[in-house]
Amino acid sequence: MDTQLEILLRIEELLKTTLKVQLQSTSEHYLSDKRLRQLYDQTGKKSIKQLSKEFGFSAGKISGLWQKWEEVGLLIKGTDAKYKKVL
Repeated sequence: MDTQLEILLRIEELLKTTLKVQLQSTSEHYLSDKRLRQLYDQTGKKSIKQLSKEFGFSAGKISGLWQKWEEVGLLIKGTDAKYKKVL
């Protein structure tokens, strides 16, 4: 494998580890409820309409949760304006 690629992969691995440590207490606080954790896990995989139906939350509630989770660093908004999990 190319040395530069190995270095970049190692940097990515270290960044992911650092993020996990940094976000652990945040995720424990904001995702302590089982349903919220499941919603978070499905974020980026399903539409807001599907999630609303599956979890019984209104689209506005889910949108508000996503905005809060983005504020605290659990989600990022992609260039396509969709929320994605940080890890």
